Amino acid sequence: MSQAFFYIRLGANSPLHRANKPDLFAPRGGFYQLLMRTLKLLIFFNLFFIPILVLSFFGAAYIVREQLKEGAEQQVLENSRVMMQTAKAARSYTTKQIAPLLDHEQSRVDKANNNVFQILDMQLPAALQKAIDGIPHPRDKQVLENVREQILNGVREAPREVPGSEFFPQSIPFYASTENFNYFRAQYPEYTYKEAALNPTNPRDRTVEWEADVVNIFRNDPARTEVTGHRATPDGASLYFCAPIRVDDESCLVCHSTAEKAPVEMVKIYGTANGFGWKLNDVVGAQIVSVPAKLADASADRALRTILLWLASVLGLVFVAANILVLLCCGRSR
Repeated sequence: MSQAFFYIRLGANSPLHRANKPDLFAPRGGFYQLLMRTLKLLIFFNLFFIPILVLSFFGAAYIVREQLKEGAEQQVLENSRVMMQTAKAARSYTTKQIAPLLDHEQSRVDKANNNVFQILDMQLPAALQKAIDGIPHPRDKQVLENVREQILNGVREAPREVPGSEFFPQSIPFYASTENFNYFRAQYPEYTYKEAALNPTNPRDRTVEWEADVVNIFRNDPARTEVTGHRATPDGASLYFCAPIRVDDESCLVCHSTAEKAPVEMVKIYGTANGFGWKLNDVVGAQIVSVPAKLADASADRALRTILLWLASVLGLVFVAANILVLLCCGRSR
């Protein structure tokens, strides 16, 4: 019998049929082995490559954050420097324009008062006497003489106390620059400014402990122009930028040399115990701008998130490209 007849007799499930039928799910030798070797190589490669990428990512994040933080702090300090220069400009404006203007107006008032007194004491009696001398009738002349004496007695007895020069705190550089900065703080409340002095006229300007240390740094090193640093506060870390306050104009000594030479109205307000004894070219205080460190940290963190997003995208592309390159190398070598 033929082989076909034998196959039909045995049936589809006979051992001979199963031996002759191809198995579609059986591994096909070389391709399967190549696939397994490639997968093993990729796994082995990524076991080393992924930790390197992760360490690179976090290492770069740390370095970038430190650099951004430092840059943000420098930017904040630069802003503080600009604000301090603005305060110095307000001080100079007050000293060079406001104070002379007030002095000029006061001198005009004093001159006007002196002119009035001169008219009352000299010109008025002379004019009355001239008018009396021109009257021909003795009786009329006597009447006018009596009137003249009454007028002059009234002028002499009238009070002549003239108010002294008024003291305006707005004309003091310390007060003017501080108040000027307070208007700025209405928009930027995080920034604080103080003109701190060891011996101020106004008690609000007196140094606290750490401010006194800053002032003494400037006093011990006259060539130093600024001091920066960090300090702890109840609200967190704070950055500060300081510059010395020096008695560089003799006009300052009008109010701060001795109580006897100071404006009377100022002494009435602040007393004689504080704000005197200053000398030309002495460092008497410090301009201090303080900013919460969290402002710089927040700025650095915003920039860091953007940079890390791009860095993660680049490293992701590197990861995919490296794996594709490994596959291509394996395929070419096989």
